[in-house]
Amino acid sequence: MPYKFLEGFTTADVAFEARGKNLNELFESAALALFSIMAAPKKVKCATSKKFSIEKKTLEELMYSFLEEIIFLKDSEALVFNSCKVNISQDIQDTQDSKSSFKLNSILYGDKIDYKKQELRVDAKAITMHRFEVKKEKNGYVARVVVDI
Repeated sequence: MPYKFLEGFTTADVAFEARGKNLNELFESAALALFSIMAAPKKVKCATSKKFSIEKKTLEELMYSFLEEIIFLKDSEALVFNSCKVNISQDIQDTQDSKSSFKLNSILYGDKIDYKKQELRVDAKAITMHRFEVKKEKNGYVARVVVDI
Protein backbone atom coordinates (compact mmCIF):
# COMPACT_ATOMS: atom_id res chain seq x y z
CA MET A 1 0.00 0.00 0.00
CA PRO A 2 1.49 3.35 -1.01
CA TYR A 3 0.09 5.21 2.02
CA LYS A 4 -1.34 4.61 5.48
CA PHE A 5 -3.34 6.72 7.90
CA LEU A 6 -1.57 7.50 11.16
CA GLU A 7 -3.56 7.01 14.37
CA GLY A 8 -2.73 9.27 17.32
CA PHE A 9 -0.51 11.51 15.20
CA THR A 10 -2.92 14.41 15.56
CA THR A 11 -6.14 14.91 17.49
CA ALA A 12 -8.46 17.01 15.30
CA ASP A 13 -7.07 16.44 11.82
CA VAL A 14 -6.19 13.53 9.55
CA ALA A 15 -2.57 12.46 9.15
CA PHE A 16 -1.05 10.14 6.59
CA GLU A 17 2.31 8.75 5.58
CA ALA A 18 2.97 8.26 1.87
CA ARG A 19 5.82 6.26 0.39
CA GLY A 20 7.37 5.85 -3.02
CA LYS A 21 10.40 4.24 -4.61
CA ASN A 22 10.99 7.53 -6.43
CA LEU A 23 9.65 11.09 -6.25
CA ASN A 24 6.93 10.53 -8.86
CA GLU A 25 5.59 7.55 -6.94
CA LEU A 26 5.79 9.43 -3.62
CA PHE A 27 3.73 12.36 -4.92
CA GLU A 28 1.19 10.05 -6.55
CA SER A 29 0.84 8.14 -3.25
CA ALA A 30 0.34 11.38 -1.31
CA ALA A 31 -2.30 12.51 -3.80
CA LEU A 32 -4.13 9.18 -3.51
CA ALA A 33 -4.16 9.52 0.28
CA LEU A 34 -5.64 13.02 -0.01
CA PHE A 35 -8.20 11.83 -2.60
CA SER A 36 -9.21 9.05 -0.17
CA ILE A 37 -9.77 11.54 2.64
CA MET A 38 -12.21 13.54 0.50
CA ALA A 39 -14.04 10.77 -1.41
CA ALA A 40 -13.87 7.05 -2.11
CA PRO A 41 -11.69 6.93 -5.26
CA LYS A 42 -13.51 3.84 -6.60
CA LYS A 43 -16.78 5.81 -6.66
CA VAL A 44 -15.29 8.72 -8.65
CA LYS A 45 -15.41 8.43 -12.43
CA CYS A 46 -12.66 9.72 -14.74
CA ALA A 47 -14.87 12.24 -16.52
CA THR A 48 -12.42 15.13 -16.53
CA SER A 49 -8.74 15.88 -16.08
CA LYS A 50 -6.78 18.84 -14.76
CA LYS A 51 -3.19 19.59 -15.75
CA PHE A 52 -0.91 21.88 -13.79
CA SER A 53 2.75 22.57 -13.12
CA ILE A 54 4.52 23.79 -10.01
CA GLU A 55 8.14 24.80 -9.48
CA LYS A 56 9.65 25.15 -6.00
CA LYS A 57 13.12 25.23 -4.45
CA THR A 58 12.61 22.30 -2.04
CA LEU A 59 10.73 19.00 -2.06
CA GLU A 60 8.79 20.10 1.02
CA GLU A 61 7.57 23.25 -0.71
CA LEU A 62 6.71 21.22 -3.81
CA MET A 63 4.72 18.61 -1.87
CA TYR A 64 2.88 21.26 0.13
CA SER A 65 1.93 23.25 -2.99
CA PHE A 66 0.92 20.11 -4.88
CA LEU A 67 -1.48 18.97 -2.17
CA GLU A 68 -2.82 22.49 -1.68
CA GLU A 69 -3.56 22.68 -5.43
CA ILE A 70 -5.69 19.53 -5.15
CA ILE A 71 -7.69 21.12 -2.33
CA PHE A 72 -7.97 24.36 -4.30
CA LEU A 73 -9.43 22.50 -7.30
CA LYS A 74 -11.92 20.74 -5.01
CA ASP A 75 -13.03 24.06 -3.55
CA SER A 76 -12.94 26.27 -6.66
CA GLU A 77 -14.25 23.83 -9.28
CA ALA A 78 -16.14 21.28 -7.13
CA LEU A 79 -13.90 18.42 -8.29
CA VAL A 80 -12.83 15.20 -6.62
CA PHE A 81 -10.24 12.86 -8.03
CA ASN A 82 -9.41 9.17 -8.15
CA SER A 83 -5.96 9.04 -9.75
CA CYS A 84 -3.11 11.11 -11.08
CA LYS A 85 0.12 11.04 -13.02
CA VAL A 86 3.11 13.01 -11.72
CA ASN A 87 6.45 13.79 -13.34
CA ILE A 88 9.09 15.57 -11.26
CA SER A 89 12.38 16.89 -12.56
CA GLN A 90 15.21 18.71 -10.83
CA ASP A 91 16.78 21.74 -12.47
CA ILE A 92 20.28 22.46 -11.18
CA GLN A 93 21.29 25.90 -12.44
CA ASP A 94 24.40 26.69 -10.43
CA THR A 95 25.89 24.14 -8.06
CA GLN A 96 28.21 26.69 -6.40
CA ASP A 97 25.29 28.82 -5.24
CA SER A 98 23.08 25.77 -4.63
CA LYS A 99 20.47 27.25 -6.94
CA SER A 100 18.25 24.40 -7.93
CA SER A 101 14.57 23.80 -8.16
CA PHE A 102 12.12 20.97 -8.52
CA LYS A 103 9.45 21.09 -11.21
CA LEU A 104 6.28 19.04 -11.04
CA ASN A 105 3.94 18.36 -13.96
CA SER A 106 0.72 16.63 -13.01
CA ILE A 107 -2.54 15.42 -14.47
CA LEU A 108 -5.39 14.70 -12.05
CA TYR A 109 -8.32 12.52 -13.14
CA GLY A 110 -11.74 12.82 -11.58
CA ASP A 111 -15.22 14.28 -11.79
CA LYS A 112 -17.51 17.01 -10.51
CA ILE A 113 -18.76 16.43 -6.98
CA ASP A 114 -22.01 14.44 -7.08
CA TYR A 115 -23.54 13.65 -3.71
CA LYS A 116 -25.83 11.01 -5.23
CA LYS A 117 -23.19 8.97 -7.08
CA GLN A 118 -20.02 9.40 -5.01
CA GLU A 119 -19.09 8.35 -1.52
CA LEU A 120 -17.97 11.72 -0.18
CA ARG A 121 -16.06 11.68 3.09
CA VAL A 122 -14.62 14.67 4.95
CA ASP A 123 -13.91 18.16 3.66
CA ALA A 124 -10.16 18.71 3.50
CA LYS A 125 -9.58 22.40 4.20
CA ALA A 126 -5.80 22.76 4.09
CA ILE A 127 -2.43 21.08 4.43
CA THR A 128 -0.74 22.03 7.69
CA MET A 129 2.95 22.42 8.43
CA HIS A 130 2.48 20.57 11.73
CA ARG A 131 4.94 17.65 11.64
CA PHE A 132 5.11 17.99 7.85
CA GLU A 133 8.03 16.08 6.39
CA VAL A 134 9.41 14.84 3.07
CA LYS A 135 12.61 12.85 3.18
CA LYS A 136 14.72 10.32 1.35
CA GLU A 137 15.17 6.96 3.06
CA LYS A 138 17.14 3.86 2.26
CA ASN A 139 14.44 2.33 0.02
CA GLY A 140 12.92 5.48 -1.45
CA TYR A 141 11.02 8.48 -0.17
CA VAL A 142 8.51 9.12 2.61
CA ALA A 143 6.18 12.04 3.35
CA ARG A 144 4.21 12.69 6.53
CA VAL A 145 1.29 15.06 6.13
CA VAL A 146 -1.43 16.45 8.42
CA VAL A 147 -4.61 17.61 6.70
CA ASP A 148 -6.89 20.15 8.38
CA ILE A 149 -10.49 18.94 8.12
